[in-house]
Amino acid sequence: MAPDHSEADSEREMRNRSAVGAPAGQLWLLALGFCVWGAALVIVYVLHSAGCAFGWSTDALRLSLGLAILIPLALIGWLWRNYAKTAPDPALGPTGSFLHWVILWTLAAAFVTVVFTLGPAFLLTTCI
Repeated sequence: MAPDHSEADSEREMRNRSAVGAPAGQLWLLALGFCVWGAALVIVYVLHSAGCAFGWSTDALRLSLGLAILIPLALIGWLWRNYAKTAPDPALGPTGSFLHWVILWTLAAAFVTVVFTLGPAFLLTTCI
């Protein structure tokens, strides 16, 4: 006679049911910081090429590049600060605390990415 696996099967089903999916409202925060960085990257290089092509003064070009870099930094910093104030969703259990931690560090990584990739565009020679 074959062994009865009903207890093992029911335990496995209970473990699968206890896994909680993350809400889509929090998942978009994972990509938001790097979406801001991507938009800033495009804006900085469009401003740089347009300023050089149209002969903007060095001061005007540096001002526009500085604003195009500082505004995304301020936005990512604001997102990080506001999200850091919130507590992980207790309904999600360990998934919620892990997601909270990952979102905070993803926003911090996006902030650092803006500094390291766009900062040199502001500091180097404006037009050659």
